Amino acid sequence: MLDEKLRKGAKPFYKLPAHLLAKRGVTGDAVTGAGLAVGALCLVAVAFGLNALALVLWLLNRLLDGLDGEVARLRGESSEFGAFVDIVADFFVYGGLLVALAVQHPESRLALVVLFFAYYLNGTAFLALSGILERLKRERQTERGLHFRRSLTEGFETILAGALFLLLPGYVSTIAWIFAAMVFVSAAQRLRDSRRILGHG
Repeated sequence: MLDEKLRKGAKPFYKLPAHLLAKRGVTGDAVTGAGLAVGALCLVAVAFGLNALALVLWLLNRLLDGLDGEVARLRGESSEFGAFVDIVADFFVYGGLLVALAVQHPESRLALVVLFFAYYLNGTAFLALSGILERLKRERQTERGLHFRRSLTEGFETILAGALFLLLPGYVSTIAWIFAAMVFVSAAQRLRDSRRILGHG
């Protein structure tokens, strides 16, 4: 819901580290790979109940996720493959966090499974609509590699939910149920958008 405003506000803060990395020959794909490795370590930390460490790794992973595209643009190497790897890495970390939380909190597995299903539904709607819009050569609303449409839950809300899971381990089920409802609303928004954009409503 707030992604584009936050991305524009954070862009000046990304410029310096992105310039430093680009000048040293670091590619956007390398930053994505580093972020994926950090994300994997985060999931291991969550599974073992090391929430303080996991929180640091979670935030670092999300920071690198925002940095890779900026580095790629500075190097003039933005590519469809880079956009593909970036979204796969995001889904790996988002879904993996729920699995790791289920390992740490077996009593919360039902809520986490429902949230996982909400992710699956929303992600499917997002990727399907993005692919169709790309095939129809519709103009992108952002500079990102895929067609992103506004919805209730986007990257910022997912980052916040992940942080809350780690900061408030006694409320994992509550957070999961609330966020699952929000993600289901996002999926409904994307379905509504698809009907309107594709001429069926």
